Amino acid sequence: MQKRIWLLTLIVTAAIATGVSLYSQSRTAKPTSAPGAVAFRILLGVGDKQDTPWDGSVKMSSGQILGIKGWRFVDGDSTDAKSSWKASSRKSISQTTRPTGPLAVFVMFETGVIVEVSDEDPAAELQIATKQGDFSFQARAVGWGEPRSFLDGRAVVERVPLTLQLTTSTEDQDFPAIAQRGDAVYASYVEFTHRDPKLEHRQPMKEAPKNFDDFARPAGGDQVFLLTYSKSKRAWSEPVAVSAPKQDIMRTAVAVDGSGRVWVFWSANQDGNFDIHARSYAGGSWSAEMRLTTDPGTDVNPVAATDAAGHVWIAWQGFRNHNLEILAAVQNGGSFTKETIVSFSPASDWDPSIAAAPNGELAVSWDTYDKGDYDVYFRRLKLDGGIRMDAPVPVAASRNFEARSSIAYDAQNRLWVAYEAAAEKWGKDFGVYEKSGVALYQGQSVRVKCFQGSRCFSTVADLTRVMPQSGGAANRLSRSCPRLAVDPDGVVYLAYREWAKSVAPVGGVFDSRIVYFDGTEWKGPVPAPNTDYWLDVRPAVAAIAPGDLLMIAPSDHRMLAATPAGRPLMYTGAINSDLYALEMRMNAGPRVAQLQPVPAEKVDASDPDSDAERAQIKMMRQYRATAGSDTLQLLRGEFHRHTEMSGDGRRDGPLIDAYRYFIDTASMDWGGCCDHDNGNGREYSWWLQQKLTDAYHLGADFVPMFSYERSVNYPEGHRNVVFAKRGIRTLPRLPLSDKEKPAPAPDTQMLYSYLRQFDGITAAHTVATDQGTDWRDNDPVLEPAVEIYQGARQDYEMPGAPRANTADNSISGWEPLGFVSMALKKGYRLGFQASSDHVSTHMSYCNLWVTSPTRAGLMEAFHKRRIYGSTDDILADVRCGSHFMGEDFASQEPPAISVKLRGLDNFAKVHIIKDGEYVYSISPGKKDVDFVWKDNAAEKGKTSYYYIRGEQTDGELVWVSPMWITYK
Repeated sequence: MQKRIWLLTLIVTAAIATGVSLYSQSRTAKPTSAPGAVAFRILLGVGDKQDTPWDGSVKMSSGQILGIKGWRFVDGDSTDAKSSWKASSRKSISQTTRPTGPLAVFVMFETGVIVEVSDEDPAAELQIATKQGDFSFQARAVGWGEPRSFLDGRAVVERVPLTLQLTTSTEDQDFPAIAQRGDAVYASYVEFTHRDPKLEHRQPMKEAPKNFDDFARPAGGDQVFLLTYSKSKRAWSEPVAVSAPKQDIMRTAVAVDGSGRVWVFWSANQDGNFDIHARSYAGGSWSAEMRLTTDPGTDVNPVAATDAAGHVWIAWQGFRNHNLEILAAVQNGGSFTKETIVSFSPASDWDPSIAAAPNGELAVSWDTYDKGDYDVYFRRLKLDGGIRMDAPVPVAASRNFEARSSIAYDAQNRLWVAYEAAAEKWGKDFGVYEKSGVALYQGQSVRVKCFQGSRCFSTVADLTRVMPQSGGAANRLSRSCPRLAVDPDGVVYLAYREWAKSVAPVGGVFDSRIVYFDGTEWKGPVPAPNTDYWLDVRPAVAAIAPGDLLMIAPSDHRMLAATPAGRPLMYTGAINSDLYALEMRMNAGPRVAQLQPVPAEKVDASDPDSDAERAQIKMMRQYRATAGSDTLQLLRGEFHRHTEMSGDGRRDGPLIDAYRYFIDTASMDWGGCCDHDNGNGREYSWWLQQKLTDAYHLGADFVPMFSYERSVNYPEGHRNVVFAKRGIRTLPRLPLSDKEKPAPAPDTQMLYSYLRQFDGITAAHTVATDQGTDWRDNDPVLEPAVEIYQGARQDYEMPGAPRANTADNSISGWEPLGFVSMALKKGYRLGFQASSDHVSTHMSYCNLWVTSPTRAGLMEAFHKRRIYGSTDDILADVRCGSHFMGEDFASQEPPAISVKLRGLDNFAKVHIIKDGEYVYSISPGKKDVDFVWKDNAAEKGKTSYYYIRGEQTDGELVWVSPMWITYK
């Protein structure tokens, strides 16, 4: 066979619109592999118990070794890329997250190499020599998804796709999309430009800066690019800029119409709103930029496909009529039709996927929260004097979590649908004190169905054979984010994400695997090298020829982000997202899919518990309170939960699921997301979290805030930071204070100065632990609230309170000076709130009484301490005369505390606590509590604080912020 080298060539575009230019050649990788080749991953040190050298070499009986790449190499490992390597298995850091909080552990990691060899002689033998033993294998003896073991299982050989690094700049390339026509394959993507990497504050500071202006510097922003690949030449173009630079972009899509015109779509935030934009390329020039949506609601996450008649279709998620919908439009010459709503539910709809069949059929799939859990549907669309739609078809509609669908048609016009599934009650009650629900990333699996007309099928072969689920839901290895493709011969390819059993400073390490259905069996999984990244990374996949799958995947190289000593690298310069092309080629040949009919999906009834919850939330949203001349409405939310972007967030689920949880599962009205320094202070992580905070600002229906956790150990304490405005970078640390010297902490004082400059606030959390504080610092304006309860851990109100930590059971250490009661004893004015932290869901709420459902209204409520915490949907209206919870005021009469509570269960107890002591308690035994208690023991001239704790029969709690009353 003639050797075909995968050359990297420059394809020059004849004309580019004003302001949009080609990038330089340095932005694209040099060729590192040959398509006329095969690649093998050789794992070494499988099952080792201690650090072991696996230095080795490889020889071939015939043919050529084209390259050797290290797999999981760290400092000290190396290869000459031709024949040999030096590497060791070693102990490194991994991480799990208990339902009670994060836990770092050390584990053994194997090492390995990826060897690429020419494929002229399938019978060629590879001879491997290592310090731990030698072995050999024939190239043709290692098939796709058929690993071979050697040296008593300590060495494993697997066939893997060929990989080519497409981008090499220091910028971050992400969110690829793919389309093809004839010989050409097109890949669009988003590139984020760093403003100045030298200014990304990663290390602790020695002294506080004179001002914090640098922390509000603009970012470099996003830009859309397009790559072109020639199948016949096996050559990639240089990337071409499609959009203007310095934008704020939510994903891209690409398609080619019947005339060969290439269309690139993206969602851009311009003038404070995300809309869908497009440009087309034909005849050597780009069209002017088009804006396809004008609604004031957000429009994000476009997908595109071309029907058999050559019309390009686009679908996306948009906010319309107080709801997240799935919308679509179709090409009409050089423009597009008006949008049409594809989804049908008054509840949120997410994650559109689109595909076109050879016979002219086109389908859009999505998932919906229609009945209080996520279900997958698809709908067939056609162009007939406008967009016409068939009735929606349920793919998976049980009470389980069923979401994130991906669809593709085969040559027989059958629609294949893959989706992610998890157990019932996803995002419901899960934490230390209750586990009747399911965490956001717990026991996920991937499933596949096939549809032809009105009939539904499954493969005769069981998909779980290659993706087994063992153990309880909490212990299963989760598989997420499926991506589906079908080649012309009928091979079905399914890519998905799985934890790589490692962590990096900016989040858990996940990578992609591929399984495939050859018509008879599911085979695999096949590892996909260079796909290590966050969990929610969805590569672009396309079957570009019979037996030929092309994947464009981002990787930020985090698999290498650990030192030999096992400590994660605390700098993030090595973490940088690049795009890789992966090609998986197998022997072609028509396949006849062995399918079996299955009953049409039955739509389950909604969960009665969800119905009751919705009624309670509706009551809370309609309730109005007064405080002086202000009319107040209640907004339920929280501002302390983590995602995949936390170094200890492996089990927290993807960033987008924080918003699914806020908006749907917990039906919150506001929320703050997310992680430790928005991803360890890395600018790109911060940019993405800030971006989603704006993308899912749904008018008055959901108001997200800009927030992050700033972790400083005792005695300073972990604190969560909240801003109403975008663009404030996270703040590094000063050295820790001496806990034996109770002086104000320089780091906390620096934090207050930073918040003062940018109009932010903060709240301490996990306070009576080694992550807490001894309350040496407080600024009543900048720190108006405290996290009194955390679903991932415990209550920190006072010793002996319900769910309070003790010296014997405290999660994350025991520091009793941190109890909220100690801060109140010092005279600090602190409102109460509850939030989730890690993993926990549906049992922590920060409830704010606001004058307006805006970011400014939320900040006003924080500052006025019109706030209370709860573990359930409990309404609390507590006042004294015309004064409201959180106020500091004088009274000419003995205080009379008016208490109104409405719960989902009967209240077993309601307490009034004055100056740290129980002064009044009742046992109402009903859901609605309404009483007035007068403090006849009040002392004239003394200021006392009063707050309320309510305890439902089912154990759920509410803590209402104090009032500080001076009886004159």
